[in-house]
Amino acid sequence: MRRQRWVLFIHLNLILLITKGFGQEHVKVQYEENKYAGWPANSGMWSWENEILVGYTYSNHRKIEGDGHAYDREVSMAKFSRSLDGGRTWKMEDAYVHGITEGTWEHHLGEKSISGRKLTKRIDFQNVNFAMNFRMRHETAGGTSFYYTYDRGRHWEGPFELQVNFSGPKSVGIVSRTDYIVDGKHSMTALITVAFDNGARNWRQVACVRTDDGGISWKQLSWIGPEGVNSIMPSTIRLSKNKLLTIIRRTKPAAMVSYLSEDNGSTWRQLKDPVQVDANGHPPALVQLASGKLCLVYGIREAATMDSGIGMYVTYSSDQGITWSTPDLLRGKDGARWDIGYPKAIVRPDGKVVATYYYNQASSGDPFRYIAATLFDPETSKK
Repeated sequence: MRRQRWVLFIHLNLILLITKGFGQEHVKVQYEENKYAGWPANSGMWSWENEILVGYTYSNHRKIEGDGHAYDREVSMAKFSRSLDGGRTWKMEDAYVHGITEGTWEHHLGEKSISGRKLTKRIDFQNVNFAMNFRMRHETAGGTSFYYTYDRGRHWEGPFELQVNFSGPKSVGIVSRTDYIVDGKHSMTALITVAFDNGARNWRQVACVRTDDGGISWKQLSWIGPEGVNSIMPSTIRLSKNKLLTIIRRTKPAAMVSYLSEDNGSTWRQLKDPVQVDANGHPPALVQLASGKLCLVYGIREAATMDSGIGMYVTYSSDQGITWSTPDLLRGKDGARWDIGYPKAIVRPDGKVVATYYYNQASSGDPFRYIAATLFDPETSKK
């Protein structure tokens, strides 16, 4: 009988390890049959202690031919999911009901859409329940609005038009996702994406901008990277008073590039690429741990790129982004096809990382894309 108990104990613990992936726990943030949910990196992710909010696109699933996204773009809507227990359980919320009221390429509101207006009252970026959300109207043109909240995303103020005077060629609009650093009560640094089209070619480029009056006005500090190279979706952290690190997605050819500023965003120098990516590139999710180490989560969409194949990966830096560890498979080998990724990540008060992304097990017979989260302890992961 004692031996049977030990066998049962070992068996149950093996099941636990397989489910949680040796310190990794995978949960479903939002899943519905016949629905498609995707791209947290297009919206944003915010946290207050163990309360976490993530945004994404939500629509009907549809069967397609070829390699496109299996969703109905014409009825897609913006949604949020909220966790009150550090990412273990989640509940979906309607973004329009909570104040995201401007129609965009992934938020089809029709006549209900409210256009962005000029902000006239300074935002308090240091409010303990604050968050900011930048939302582009289109992927390649059309402008960007921003919203802010003082109650953890239960109500958003906005939309407010993001306006910046840029140096260099005339742009066709700001096409930005959410990437910002709070510097003070009325000071914020944001890395935004700007679109260009001169007829012969089109591209997008990342700019570093700042406001010192609570978002009423914004000034450009610098361009990051060369003109004409399609660069989008930065993920940025502050390393010190004057030092910033950003990692940027590039497409055509696919790359993930890293830039360091040592003068608070005025100039940047390119570092060694942190990882290899594939397909049309992949956005990074960069966070800093309490120890000072950096953690980077990203997706791989082509099986030949990595020995472990398609999946979500994580890598670490102990020298402020100069070098990075060999990437470790965070989640994979479970039937996922290429249509995955676009992560966002936060660090919980206990030091664990919560990474959200969209995922599927289409090769195993479940075609539906959904929002997933992996909870993991970076101190027990491979470095």
